[in-house]
Amino acid sequence: MIVNSKILKNQKQNNITTLFDFENLFQTLRDVYHISIMRSLMNQLINKIYFKGKVLDIGGGRKSNYINFLKYDEYTSININPNIYPDILIKVNENFPIKNKLYDQCLLFNVLEHIYDWEFLFGEIKKVLKKNGTIHIIIPFLYPIHGSPDDYKRVTHQYIQKFLEKHAYSQINIVPLSYGPFTNSQLIGYRHKFINGPISQISVIADKLFHTIFMEKYFSYNEKCPLFYYIKANHNV
Repeated sequence: MIVNSKILKNQKQNNITTLFDFENLFQTLRDVYHISIMRSLMNQLINKIYFKGKVLDIGGGRKSNYINFLKYDEYTSININPNIYPDILIKVNENFPIKNKLYDQCLLFNVLEHIYDWEFLFGEIKKVLKKNGTIHIIIPFLYPIHGSPDDYKRVTHQYIQKFLEKHAYSQINIVPLSYGPFTNSQLIGYRHKFINGPISQISVIADKLFHTIFMEKYFSYNEKCPLFYYIKANHNV
């Protein structure tokens, strides 16, 4: 339901087509009564990916809200927040206490918007990621300002493309994801604990109908107004 046919065709060429056929209407309806539409889609997406080899979850931990959806061979987390119970606890802008070229994949899920100095972070990733290793990024675009502890950035796919190319990444796949205009509007509109759940469910149904009846307009909207981006890229150094 979520991916533009043009984007889908491009993803077929990169052998990751099935990765984006992940959304389940009934699960989404259940989820949004308690969590945001972005969190629901993110969890469903992550649950469809198997992260092979040694995985470093930057900004993750044993108490992260997506940990139960991750599938992996070998997992290590690093974080500045002790309440998330990371395997490695560090300070802001502290060098990673990790051997060079140790990890096959690095995860950055809802992390980059909280990082002021991307250059420093990607320098550390370069040290710990193996040659031809893979990064997986989830970063919001249309999303309210939120802490952890600060929130600095919202960037477009053009910015992400240029930044990753600058840091020697290739096979860069950037996919804008959204459920549609009604769930986006509900997420960034007024939210109240007593009515948020039912209104979120109504918004999911409205977007499903919009997608079914006005498919071309639906995909055009989602490309221009993504809720978040999923990015996958390989590092060449």
